[in-house]
Amino acid sequence: APDPRVGFGDGGPCGAGTPFIVSLLRLEMAGDVVRSIQGSFSGTLGFVTSGFDDGRKFSELVLDAHAKGLTEPDPRDDLNGMDVARKALILARTIGWDRTMADVAVAPLFPAALANVSLQEFMASLTSIDDEYARRYAEASDQGCVLRYVASIKDGKCDVGLKAVPLSSAVGRLKGTDN
Repeated sequence: APDPRVGFGDGGPCGAGTPFIVSLLRLEMAGDVVRSIQGSFSGTLGFVTSGFDDGRKFSELVLDAHAKGLTEPDPRDDLNGMDVARKALILARTIGWDRTMADVAVAPLFPAALANVSLQEFMASLTSIDDEYARRYAEASDQGCVLRYVASIKDGKCDVGLKAVPLSSAVGRLKGTDN
């Protein structure tokens, strides 16, 4: 017979060790229905996007994050958004959604043309993206918003990408590697 004193649990890294999965499961056990989840689930992308708040350029932020060891050896492995997409999918499945990775819309932080170039060429090309992010940040700022790389799980849809969020929101107030 199974020993009633032995328990089994699970969890996963979806936010710097924050027990999101356990919290979601407890809500479900209490009979609550989770209708949406939104968050910034990457310390690396949080560092890069909150750096825009200080007027820093995208290229500078990525190079700084890389030098500090915050990125994968090839920063595209962070900047492509797939890590955030996997975490979003885990959370969507935790709340009962029957989804696959193909159901997650992912918007990388670099153009497709840079996906298959050498690492050295990629790093040297980062400055070509600076003006686009400066423009997008200025537009967000005009609306009282900041840019963050956000996972959104709502209305049957799961997407991750750079979004303008209110500066006063929980996601908008994140700084550095916080998520």
